[in-house]
Amino acid sequence: MSEGTSARRRRVGAQLRQWRNGEGLTLQEVADRLEVSLATASRWETGSTKVSLDTYSRLADLYRVDSETRVYFERLCRDADEVGWWMRYRDAMSHGFRDFVELESQAVKEFCYGTLTVPGIVQTAEYRRAVNLNYGDPNVTAQNADLQADMNTARQSILSRAGRPFDVHVVMHEVGLLNEFEGQPHIMRDQIRRLRELSERPNVTIQVVPLNRSIHPGCSGAFTMLTYEGGAATVYYELRAITLLSNDPDEVALHQRAEKILVEEVAWSPEQSARRLDELLA
Repeated sequence: MSEGTSARRRRVGAQLRQWRNGEGLTLQEVADRLEVSLATASRWETGSTKVSLDTYSRLADLYRVDSETRVYFERLCRDADEVGWWMRYRDAMSHGFRDFVELESQAVKEFCYGTLTVPGIVQTAEYRRAVNLNYGDPNVTAQNADLQADMNTARQSILSRAGRPFDVHVVMHEVGLLNEFEGQPHIMRDQIRRLRELSERPNVTIQVVPLNRSIHPGCSGAFTMLTYEGGAATVYYELRAITLLSNDPDEVALHQRAEKILVEEVAWSPEQSARRLDELLA
């Protein structure tokens, strides 16, 4: 299985497993009904084997999947082997982040909570480059930082994607807006201006958590949540040395609750946040 298709196949497999469990069927029972080996049925659910459209149709019938959801996952099955734009930047991306941007391309909504830095989906190229160079990773060279900045700019084309609209909701801590890049004050100024410009788009929402907010669900750290057609979601965490993706319903629900509290109770409203961005620019 190629690196460029792994995330989409695993997403299809995870959904098949969820549907099967919802119907109360064992993997052996599914294998018997479709007249395949247990190993083959298992490979469908782990994503190690591509699910053909015919097989998917039979599984969707067996699991009584509604028509709207069927269409979405049929497209995902069909596109599972398509090489995505991100493969041009594979040398500048970890395996985990490649999986994330692959899933991001299939999502219809992204919620980002940022703490000390501006979330990647709304970063300027120069901000991204400066952050990468200052993380303290000895493996990041100036050339590598440039490549990552180019990659992130390419990733942001999803904000103006034709066809399926893509909504982004960013909640970030005010402290991330007060960072200074020594000798280069324009980097932060241009980044704040970019946030302000994006906040005017109908598919982008920016909210700021003020410095004086105390303990809240965001204190446990930054996270991103992707939501797909039909409502299923994936939670993504990015740490210094590892990245984590989870489709577990309990983990997703926990982060959806955190999102609701951050948006409704913790952060300034979008209008208040826009005024704060204007104050910082002034």
